Amino acid sequence: MNRSNLLFLLLFSGAGLAAQQTDLYFVDYPAPSPDAKTIYFSYDGDIWSVPTDGGLANRLTAMDGIETNPKVSPDGQWVAFTGRQYGNPDVFIMPVGGGPITQLTFHQASDQVASWSWDSRWIYFESSRFNTLSTYRIPVNGGTPQRLFGDDYFNFTHNLAEHPDGSFFFNESWESSLYAHRKGYRGAFNPDIKSYNPQTKAYREWTDYEGKDFWPTIDRQGKVYFVSDEFNGQYNLCTFENGKKKRLTKFDRSIWNPAVSADGSLIVFRLDYQLYAYDVKSGKSRKVPMRAARNSTLEQSQDFKVDGNITEFDVSADGKKIAFVSRGELFVSDI
Repeated sequence: MNRSNLLFLLLFSGAGLAAQQTDLYFVDYPAPSPDAKTIYFSYDGDIWSVPTDGGLANRLTAMDGIETNPKVSPDGQWVAFTGRQYGNPDVFIMPVGGGPITQLTFHQASDQVASWSWDSRWIYFESSRFNTLSTYRIPVNGGTPQRLFGDDYFNFTHNLAEHPDGSFFFNESWESSLYAHRKGYRGAFNPDIKSYNPQTKAYREWTDYEGKDFWPTIDRQGKVYFVSDEFNGQYNLCTFENGKKKRLTKFDRSIWNPAVSADGSLIVFRLDYQLYAYDVKSGKSRKVPMRAARNSTLEQSQDFKVDGNITEFDVSADGKKIAFVSRGELFVSDI
């Protein structure tokens, strides 16, 4: 039998899943509400919300493509997020409780939501429309995006967070953007925490470490949090105390995408592909227990021609099944 010309018949599983799944995995991009009572996150390709104490998660989007990077406006009225409704990532916005969704950017470049201005009038996002990566802003009601720093000095700004004093904290290394997943890097392109104030022209480098300091997030009082791998080689939560780096968590696995609530009481992040919350007052972290109501559907069997399009494969130990990747999708088939 010529396997290269086979049409693999695949039955996508799903009918046996319970309508409510607990201990959700592959949760990412968490963002707390300003009052720290609700957490927004990306899961199963959509934007969801869940009470900070846990419970039943509520699906807020059901668009084509994948939605990520939810960010809640400081006034608690809006959720901005990155959507791929038409293929490439663009900036979208919707009310915090769900409702009409509005697309704000329409460029063929990749537009990724980063954060909000403290007056809730502007959404900051990263885009490759001018160069490899720069930060832009767009009005909450839509309009023409503006390049944030407007000159050629800051050519790779990302992970931007606005400080209440008008400064912008950011990173500008591919090791904190394109290669954030690459641990153990030591070299000239190590990312540091930096800030720049467009009004005063004041520029500052807050860290000077040969490893990785990145993902700044700031509360309404101006307290800055970020991650660093300086202490044990894993990404852990840190802050500044008297201008010096202070470690807040001691995980032996890395945390990802931290975000602090506007009131400064809660920091949420991803750990082991699950949602965790760090209580600032107690200094303790906990997993957020939650379940999600999902439609259990039985998909129809479909034929896929994969001739010449298999990029990776592996055979099961008993030699009866093969798992392979074709056109970016994972398949399993009998041999």
